[in-house]
Amino acid sequence: MTQKTFFIIIFGLIFCLSSNGQKSEFQEIDSQLTNNFKKMLSAESELRFDRLSPGFTKQILNFLANPVTFRNEFDSLSKYLTIKTSPDNKIKFYSWDDLTGGTWHNINCVAQFETDNGKIIVQQINSGKEAELGRYTDSEIYEVFELNTEIEKLYLTIAWGTHGSGQQHQIVQIFRINGDTLLKCNSCFADNKDLVIEYPRSEKANLTFDPVKNILHFNEFKFDEEKGRYKATGKTISLEFINGVFTRK
Repeated sequence: MTQKTFFIIIFGLIFCLSSNGQKSEFQEIDSQLTNNFKKMLSAESELRFDRLSPGFTKQILNFLANPVTFRNEFDSLSKYLTIKTSPDNKIKFYSWDDLTGGTWHNINCVAQFETDNGKIIVQQINSGKEAELGRYTDSEIYEVFELNTEIEKLYLTIAWGTHGSGQQHQIVQIFRINGDTLLKCNSCFADNKDLVIEYPRSEKANLTFDPVKNILHFNEFKFDEEKGRYKATGKTISLEFINGVFTRK
Protein backbone atom coordinates (compact mmCIF):
# COMPACT_ATOMS: atom_id res chain seq x y z
CA MET A 1 0.00 0.00 0.00
CA THR A 2 1.40 3.37 -0.99
CA GLN A 3 1.47 6.32 1.39
CA LYS A 4 -1.01 8.17 -0.85
CA THR A 5 -3.49 5.27 -0.73
CA PHE A 6 -3.10 5.06 3.03
CA PHE A 7 -3.99 8.73 3.52
CA ILE A 8 -6.96 8.43 1.15
CA ILE A 9 -8.33 5.54 3.22
CA ILE A 10 -7.79 7.41 6.50
CA PHE A 11 -9.46 10.53 5.12
CA GLY A 12 -12.43 8.45 3.93
CA LEU A 13 -12.83 6.85 7.36
CA ILE A 14 -12.72 10.22 9.11
CA PHE A 15 -15.28 11.63 6.65
CA CYS A 16 -17.66 8.70 7.20
CA LEU A 17 -17.36 8.93 10.98
CA SER A 18 -17.98 12.66 10.86
CA SER A 19 -21.01 12.26 8.55
CA ASN A 20 -22.52 9.55 10.75
CA GLY A 21 -21.96 11.68 13.83
CA GLN A 22 -23.69 14.68 12.26
CA LYS A 23 -26.60 12.51 11.11
CA SER A 24 -27.04 11.11 14.61
CA GLU A 25 -26.85 14.61 16.11
CA PHE A 26 -29.47 15.92 13.68
CA GLN A 27 -31.85 13.02 14.30
CA GLU A 28 -31.66 13.72 18.03
CA ILE A 29 -32.47 17.41 17.45
CA ASP A 30 -35.39 16.50 15.18
CA SER A 31 -36.78 14.08 17.75
CA GLN A 32 -36.35 16.47 20.69
CA LEU A 33 -38.02 19.42 18.95
CA THR A 34 -40.90 17.25 17.75
CA ASN A 35 -41.55 15.77 21.19
CA ASN A 36 -41.43 19.17 22.88
CA PHE A 37 -43.79 20.68 20.32
CA LYS A 38 -46.31 17.87 20.83
CA LYS A 39 -46.06 18.28 24.62
CA MET A 40 -46.71 22.01 24.24
CA LEU A 41 -49.86 21.49 22.18
CA SER A 42 -51.27 18.90 24.57
CA ALA A 43 -50.68 20.99 27.72
CA GLU A 44 -53.26 23.18 29.44
CA SER A 45 -53.64 26.62 27.84
CA GLU A 46 -52.24 28.59 30.79
CA LEU A 47 -49.10 26.46 31.02
CA ARG A 48 -48.73 26.55 27.25
CA PHE A 49 -49.00 30.34 27.15
CA ASP A 50 -46.81 31.11 30.18
CA ARG A 51 -43.99 28.62 29.82
CA LEU A 52 -44.09 26.02 27.07
CA SER A 53 -44.59 28.26 24.04
CA PRO A 54 -41.79 30.73 24.95
CA GLY A 55 -39.61 27.76 25.89
CA PHE A 56 -40.13 26.03 22.54
CA THR A 57 -39.39 29.24 20.63
CA LYS A 58 -36.15 29.72 22.55
CA GLN A 59 -35.17 26.11 21.99
CA ILE A 60 -35.79 26.09 18.24
CA LEU A 61 -33.86 29.35 17.84
CA ASN A 62 -30.89 27.76 19.63
CA PHE A 63 -31.01 24.53 17.62
CA LEU A 64 -31.39 26.26 14.26
CA ALA A 65 -28.13 28.13 14.90
CA ASN A 66 -26.43 24.73 14.48
CA PRO A 67 -25.35 24.35 10.80
CA VAL A 68 -26.31 20.65 10.84
CA THR A 69 -29.99 21.69 10.97
CA PHE A 70 -29.59 23.81 7.84
CA ARG A 71 -28.07 20.99 5.78
CA ASN A 72 -30.72 18.39 6.60
CA GLU A 73 -34.48 17.94 6.31
CA PHE A 74 -36.63 17.64 9.44
CA ASP A 75 -38.52 14.43 8.64
CA SER A 76 -40.36 14.41 11.97
CA LEU A 77 -40.73 18.10 12.82
CA SER A 78 -41.98 18.96 9.34
CA LYS A 79 -45.17 17.01 10.11
CA TYR A 80 -46.08 19.67 12.70
CA LEU A 81 -44.36 22.84 11.49
CA THR A 82 -44.51 24.44 8.05
CA ILE A 83 -40.95 24.49 6.70
CA LYS A 84 -40.30 26.16 3.36
CA THR A 85 -36.99 26.58 1.53
CA SER A 86 -36.04 29.09 -1.16
CA PRO A 87 -35.25 27.72 -4.66
CA ASP A 88 -31.53 28.46 -4.18
CA ASN A 89 -31.49 26.73 -0.75
CA LYS A 90 -30.07 29.87 0.91
CA ILE A 91 -32.96 30.47 3.27
CA LYS A 92 -35.55 28.46 5.19
CA PHE A 93 -38.70 29.64 6.95
CA TYR A 94 -40.24 27.77 9.91
CA SER A 95 -43.82 28.61 10.91
CA TRP A 96 -46.03 27.19 13.66
CA ASP A 97 -49.22 27.99 15.57
CA ASP A 98 -48.73 27.58 19.32
CA LEU A 99 -52.52 27.68 19.91
CA THR A 100 -52.27 30.41 22.56
CA GLY A 101 -54.29 33.07 20.75
CA GLY A 102 -57.85 31.71 20.47
CA THR A 103 -59.54 32.98 17.31
CA TRP A 104 -56.48 35.21 16.91
CA HIS A 105 -53.98 32.61 15.77
CA ASN A 106 -50.59 33.34 17.28
CA ILE A 107 -48.35 32.07 14.49
CA ASN A 108 -44.62 32.17 15.03
CA CYS A 109 -42.19 32.46 12.14
CA VAL A 110 -38.41 32.05 12.10
CA ALA A 111 -35.94 32.46 9.24
CA GLN A 112 -32.72 30.45 8.96
CA PHE A 113 -30.31 31.60 6.27
CA GLU A 114 -26.76 31.32 5.01
CA THR A 115 -24.55 34.38 4.60
CA ASP A 116 -22.06 34.92 1.80
CA ASN A 117 -19.28 33.58 4.01
CA GLY A 118 -21.20 30.40 4.86
CA LYS A 119 -22.36 31.41 8.35
CA ILE A 120 -25.81 30.20 9.47
CA ILE A 121 -28.01 32.92 10.99
CA VAL A 122 -31.40 32.57 12.71
CA GLN A 123 -33.83 35.49 12.90
CA GLN A 124 -37.41 35.68 14.16
CA ILE A 125 -39.86 37.21 11.67
CA ASN A 126 -42.88 37.78 13.91
CA SER A 127 -42.44 40.24 16.77
CA GLY A 128 -45.00 38.89 19.22
CA LYS A 129 -46.38 42.44 19.43
CA GLU A 130 -48.54 42.41 16.31
CA ALA A 131 -51.66 43.31 18.31
CA GLU A 132 -50.00 46.43 19.75
CA LEU A 133 -48.37 47.49 16.49
CA GLY A 134 -51.21 46.62 14.11
CA ARG A 135 -49.00 44.36 12.01
CA TYR A 136 -49.53 40.99 10.30
CA THR A 137 -46.16 39.27 10.49
CA ASP A 138 -47.62 36.58 12.79
CA SER A 139 -48.40 34.52 9.70
CA GLU A 140 -47.51 31.12 8.27
CA ILE A 141 -45.14 31.36 5.32
CA TYR A 142 -46.16 28.66 2.85
CA GLU A 143 -44.45 29.80 -0.38
CA VAL A 144 -41.00 31.25 -1.13
CA PHE A 145 -39.85 32.68 -4.47
CA GLU A 146 -36.75 34.45 -5.77
CA LEU A 147 -36.73 37.93 -7.31
CA ASN A 148 -33.56 38.77 -9.19
CA THR A 149 -32.73 42.43 -9.74
CA GLU A 150 -29.66 44.02 -11.30
CA ILE A 151 -28.41 44.92 -7.83
CA GLU A 152 -29.33 41.98 -5.59
CA LYS A 153 -31.39 38.86 -5.05
CA LEU A 154 -34.67 39.22 -3.17
CA TYR A 155 -36.90 36.59 -1.60
CA LEU A 156 -40.66 36.92 -1.90
CA THR A 157 -42.77 35.03 0.64
CA ILE A 158 -46.52 34.44 0.79
CA ALA A 159 -48.11 33.78 4.18
CA TRP A 160 -51.51 33.34 5.82
CA GLY A 161 -52.83 34.35 9.23
CA THR A 162 -55.94 35.44 11.12
CA HIS A 163 -56.64 37.96 13.87
CA GLY A 164 -60.13 36.63 14.56
CA SER A 165 -63.50 38.42 14.27
CA GLY A 166 -64.34 36.36 11.19
CA GLN A 167 -61.46 37.86 9.23
CA GLN A 168 -58.24 36.46 7.81
CA HIS A 169 -55.30 37.90 5.95
CA GLN A 170 -52.51 37.10 3.57
CA ILE A 171 -49.22 38.91 3.55
CA VAL A 172 -46.49 39.19 0.93
CA GLN A 173 -43.09 40.03 2.41
CA ILE A 174 -39.90 40.65 0.48
CA PHE A 175 -36.53 40.06 2.11
CA ARG A 176 -32.87 40.40 1.26
CA ILE A 177 -29.81 39.00 3.00
CA ASN A 178 -27.56 41.83 4.12
CA GLY A 179 -24.49 40.47 5.88
CA ASP A 180 -25.72 38.74 9.04
CA THR A 181 -29.21 40.25 8.86
CA LEU A 182 -32.39 39.54 6.94
CA LEU A 183 -33.91 42.89 5.93
CA LYS A 184 -37.30 43.87 4.51
CA CYS A 185 -37.46 45.67 1.19
CA ASN A 186 -38.70 49.17 2.04
CA SER A 187 -39.51 50.18 -1.52
CA CYS A 188 -40.89 47.07 -3.21
CA PHE A 189 -44.50 48.09 -2.52
CA ALA A 190 -45.73 51.63 -3.04
CA ASP A 191 -47.53 52.07 0.29
CA ASN A 192 -45.84 49.73 2.73
CA LYS A 193 -43.01 47.31 3.42
CA ASP A 194 -45.50 44.47 3.03
CA LEU A 195 -48.55 43.75 0.92
CA VAL A 196 -51.44 42.81 3.22
CA ILE A 197 -54.81 41.53 2.00
CA GLU A 198 -57.57 41.37 4.63
CA TYR A 199 -60.75 39.47 3.83
CA PRO A 200 -63.58 37.42 5.45
CA ARG A 201 -63.00 33.78 6.34
CA SER A 202 -65.88 32.91 4.04
CA GLU A 203 -63.98 34.32 1.03
CA LYS A 204 -60.80 33.45 -0.87
CA ALA A 205 -58.03 35.90 -1.80
CA ASN A 206 -56.69 33.63 -4.56
CA LEU A 207 -53.27 35.17 -4.07
CA THR A 208 -50.70 33.81 -6.54
CA PHE A 209 -47.28 34.82 -7.83
CA ASP A 210 -45.99 34.13 -11.33
CA PRO A 211 -42.18 33.81 -10.94
CA VAL A 212 -41.63 33.94 -14.70
CA LYS A 213 -43.50 37.18 -15.32
CA ASN A 214 -42.96 38.53 -11.77
CA ILE A 215 -46.66 39.30 -11.33
CA LEU A 216 -48.85 39.03 -8.22
CA HIS A 217 -52.57 38.32 -8.70
CA PHE A 218 -55.22 38.51 -5.97
CA ASN A 219 -58.89 39.31 -5.39
CA GLU A 220 -59.67 42.86 -4.29
CA PHE A 221 -61.38 43.55 -0.96
CA LYS A 222 -62.43 46.92 0.42
CA PHE A 223 -63.42 47.88 3.95
CA ASP A 224 -67.17 48.32 4.46
CA GLU A 225 -67.63 51.10 7.04
CA GLU A 226 -71.23 50.10 7.82
CA LYS A 227 -70.49 46.43 8.48
CA GLY A 228 -67.03 47.05 9.91
CA ARG A 229 -65.37 44.37 7.79
CA TYR A 230 -63.80 43.78 4.39
CA LYS A 231 -65.98 42.98 1.41
CA ALA A 232 -65.11 41.51 -2.01
CA THR A 233 -65.37 43.92 -4.95
CA GLY A 234 -65.38 41.19 -7.59
CA LYS A 235 -62.21 42.60 -9.15
CA THR A 236 -58.78 41.01 -9.54
CA ILE A 237 -55.65 43.05 -8.85
CA SER A 238 -52.41 42.42 -10.74
CA LEU A 239 -49.09 43.88 -9.62
CA GLU A 240 -45.99 43.56 -11.80
CA PHE A 241 -42.45 43.88 -10.46
CA ILE A 242 -40.89 46.63 -12.58
CA ASN A 243 -37.65 48.43 -11.73
CA GLY A 244 -37.71 47.16 -8.15
CA VAL A 245 -41.34 48.10 -7.41
CA PHE A 246 -44.62 46.19 -7.69
CA THR A 247 -46.78 48.39 -9.91
CA ARG A 248 -50.48 47.94 -10.64
CA LYS A 249 -51.15 46.81 -14.21
